[in-house]
Amino acid sequence: MFLRFVSQSIRRSPRRKAMTVAAVAMGTAVATAMLGVMLDIGDRVNREMRKAQSLPVEIGGISYRPVSSQDYIPEDQVQKIKSTFWQLNITGFEPVLKAVASLSGRNVPVEGVWFRRGLRGADGSALEAGLRTVNGKWKVDGYWIDDRDRNDDKLDAMVGGAVARRLGVKPGDTLQLFGQQFTVSGVISTGGEEEDRIFIRLEVLQRLVNRRNQVDAVQVGALTKPEDDFARKDPAKMTPKEYDRWYCTPYISSIAHQIEEVLPMAAARPIWRVADNEGKVLDKIRGLMMLITLAALASAGLTVWSVMATTVLERRGEIAIMQATGAGNGLVAALFSTEVALEGAIGGLIGSWVGLLLAAWVGRAVFQTALETPAMLGPVVVGAAVLAAVAGAAQPLRRALLLEPAVALRGGE
Repeated sequence: MFLRFVSQSIRRSPRRKAMTVAAVAMGTAVATAMLGVMLDIGDRVNREMRKAQSLPVEIGGISYRPVSSQDYIPEDQVQKIKSTFWQLNITGFEPVLKAVASLSGRNVPVEGVWFRRGLRGADGSALEAGLRTVNGKWKVDGYWIDDRDRNDDKLDAMVGGAVARRLGVKPGDTLQLFGQQFTVSGVISTGGEEEDRIFIRLEVLQRLVNRRNQVDAVQVGALTKPEDDFARKDPAKMTPKEYDRWYCTPYISSIAHQIEEVLPMAAARPIWRVADNEGKVLDKIRGLMMLITLAALASAGLTVWSVMATTVLERRGEIAIMQATGAGNGLVAALFSTEVALEGAIGGLIGSWVGLLLAAWVGRAVFQTALETPAMLGPVVVGAAVLAAVAGAAQPLRRALLLEPAVALRGGE
């Protein structure tokens, strides 16, 4: 009887039912797209966060020197960075050896780096490291140097855009560094200080400056949680419980601390200018998307409220007859709530499917790649759509149930 009543009720006023389904579908589509982008954008923005780790390290013009008699990091120890507690959050690292070369009467910084190097983790898993892994979105005119081609007779260099303009060089040209002739493989454009540098293979610079197995710094890219007030507390003054919480949260400071644990000769310092700015931007984007999500679901609920108010007004006589024949308020509410919930579920399914397509389009248009939306996003959004629909119908239905059957029937005659 219950299901028959619900099925008959749904078949009434098909245009009104279609309006409810369409409203819920539209709200759900927007909510799914916003949530899909919001959940994925954190990782993608955080991949641009950087931590600098060096002996010494310079951040914002301030030099930080650790208390250590060793003024370099052994290259063969760098891989230990991937053995920290948050090793899965570390997306890449780039050891750097720094030198200065004289070109056209000017001193130009030269950095020896890994460009892209395949390594094996402590557990045997494959991993990649190098300049291209950490800064893969840099614009390059020409081509990246390939670390797999380690021919000592082949000397390649990647030149920053500002240096290339000053020297008048382009891909394929040659330049003299440390008495050796290098071929320019590519010109790098970043809009930052990297454009004033020249990059060559690490082992080549080590040989030229006689610093075997030594690096001055390691740049690390990691997925981190934006810093908050708790993260800025001094770990030395934390209680054991607070310290465990801080240590087991991927704050940029806690990851830096763990790097220092595996590389005690190094001092790990965040590039706060980048981390703070991107953390604030990320919080604002997330807040805006959450606001749009809530507004979309609220608008769907208001549409259901409007449609349900009209439906209840038209069917108040039917509700009164049900009450007069012994149906309790709970049963009447369950009948109408089930009808609205089914409409919400249908609209939610349609909307979540459209929303996932919209999120994928945003990923391709903004990030040039597909977003990785959680598998549970669809079911969660459908559930939210059902709740929004039922919540929108609650107030009109409650007002109808408060009417006395006799009064409703007399009013309907």
